[in-house]
Amino acid sequence: MGWPEPARPAPCQPYVQHAIFVRIQASVKKAPERHPSRKGKVRKEFWLDPEALSRAQTILGTATERETVEAGLDLVASRRELLDGTKPGAWLQIDPIR
Repeated sequence: MGWPEPARPAPCQPYVQHAIFVRIQASVKKAPERHPSRKGKVRKEFWLDPEALSRAQTILGTATERETVEAGLDLVASRRELLDGTKPGAWLQIDPIR
């Protein structure tokens, strides 16, 4: 003797008779860039004198060697811009970079 079969709904009768459907917009967050500080930059590898790099880092007050190199490049570029901007004042002499 087995168990009696459970009552089954008629084939066309819906199983859920009353339901409320709510649509919630999921907040999709854009994944952050992996290295935003690398945007617009290229990878280069150099052999540098560690003493010169350490000295420059101390003078510039930068936290990392990378910041030291970037600050040094910015200084060279800004010096060039300064020289280009002062050409009308020919009486002002600035020593060239050696």
